[in-house]
Amino acid sequence: MTSRRAAGALGCVLARVLAAGIAATAMAGPALAQGSFPSTDIYVTEISLFDGVYFVGALRNVTQRPASYDNQPVFTPDSRSILYTAGYDDGNDGQTEIHRFYVESSRDTRITRTEESEYSATPIPGDRAFSAIRVEPDSTQRLWRFTMEGMDAEVVLRDLEPVGYHAWGDENTLLLFVLGDPATLQLVDLTEGRTTVVAENVGRSLHKIPTRAAFSFVQRVSADEAWIGEVDLNGQRIERIIDAVDGGQDHAWTPDGVLLMASGPRLYQFNAEVDAGWRMIADLSESGLVFTRLSASPDGTMLALVGQSAGSEED
Repeated sequence: MTSRRAAGALGCVLARVLAAGIAATAMAGPALAQGSFPSTDIYVTEISLFDGVYFVGALRNVTQRPASYDNQPVFTPDSRSILYTAGYDDGNDGQTEIHRFYVESSRDTRITRTEESEYSATPIPGDRAFSAIRVEPDSTQRLWRFTMEGMDAEVVLRDLEPVGYHAWGDENTLLLFVLGDPATLQLVDLTEGRTTVVAENVGRSLHKIPTRAAFSFVQRVSADEAWIGEVDLNGQRIERIIDAVDGGQDHAWTPDGVLLMASGPRLYQFNAEVDAGWRMIADLSESGLVFTRLSASPDGTMLALVGQSAGSEED
């Protein structure tokens, strides 16, 4: 399996920093750690494409746990369910577990039941499993693999930590946000056991670009300025795509290669085929919410967003 090939594969580290000319003073925010959580919910809306422009339907709150933390949604490959991180402020020092929400039936299932906290569940290509960041008893953050039932947990990258966020390019290629001063963007080749540092001062949002063999990431320039870039799966080339909306960092891709971001209550798209820059596609101010993380379904029909009351801050 992917994880068994991966365990112990990082025998050497090839450091190659390609962040020349980027201000080194900007620090990316830390990954989530145990403690108190902001109150966030996950919302789902239908989306549709017409003449290159996405239209957004009504919002549906699919978690609705009062004063609780529900975050980091990602659709499963069949678009039928959403994996997400659920926080439990129940005396366990901010315990988090991975949940699965089934869109059609509205059934919600707690997948992991562990003494540790898990974050950032991500389906593994070619494997009926997901990976997640586990906060181990000594607070070390490593990447682990679980079956879709939350069983058979095993570490993927034993020698690389502290990992904050990650994205799979294919079954043998990973892009990682690694905490540090500064935070670094690291490309991992599991087959060859090689890690390459490709950028510094990056944001938390990492994605495989669905229309080409590349990842996207956010390059921080300052606290309020950033741009979205792409790096190919071999780590040989970095290109700038577009400035981030209002210096934000959370973005997502539709399956046809349209880039999405949120800023406050508004949603934006960048479709290189029809847009000269960011286009606002929805103003959801009447909801009283602001949005951060977002995820498009692989079939292109739904969008999951993390929302919280306007004026509050999400970690």
